[in-house]
Amino acid sequence: MTQILDWTRLSDDPNNSEAKRLVRRRLLAVRQIHMNMDLSQYVLDAAKGKRVLDIGVAAHAARYIDDPGWRHGKIHAVATRCVGVDILESLVRDLQTKGYDVRCVDATSEADLGERFDVVFIGDVIEHVDNPAALLRFGTRHLAPGGRLLVATPNPFSRKFYRRFRRDGVVMINLDHVAWFSQTMALELGRRAGLALHAYHLVKPIAPWKQPLKRLAWRYRAPEYTFPDFLFEYRIPQPDAG
Repeated sequence: MTQILDWTRLSDDPNNSEAKRLVRRRLLAVRQIHMNMDLSQYVLDAAKGKRVLDIGVAAHAARYIDDPGWRHGKIHAVATRCVGVDILESLVRDLQTKGYDVRCVDATSEADLGERFDVVFIGDVIEHVDNPAALLRFGTRHLAPGGRLLVATPNPFSRKFYRRFRRDGVVMINLDHVAWFSQTMALELGRRAGLALHAYHLVKPIAPWKQPLKRLAWRYRAPEYTFPDFLFEYRIPQPDAG
């Protein structure tokens, strides 16, 4: 869906029941479940043959760069054009010496790289920043017409985190995280950044024989419990036809 859902047209009360029903219908309509691949493969499929901007490429520590599973390296290998940005200056310099087109840029700033991309990927970054709406606006600024802005972030409702809480009495996560994001928050952030939440993807490989059992279980509890991450897909809103 490429239209922004603006619940404030119904009410200025964020707890208005009619507005909440409207949001719920939209979120259920845009939920997409993928059980035949992992999240990285979904992103690689989206990036293949495309011009890609990858935001937050340094992956927290230099030791990941030489890992064959390093996500930016894999995106770089399949994209026709791949530019990365990060704020870790020393790691950016290191990547540049290895032949990657990576820029030291604050992706919550007003900076413009002067290029437009078919896919902008923000992988495990939004939960680290002070101003997530500014991050989305930076991504939007670099989208080509018809482009996709993909935002991956941990799913706080997954059993992965519930198990940690049950085991430890407190949920211990990456110590640099400052926020969780739900589907309604993703929708609202998009509205504030001028973006339509086109879809949110739940992606995890599940054995074919288990899939019917999962679908049955999802009649009684939300499928979000099964998936450790959200992948929010935003697009620039399109005018109504006619």
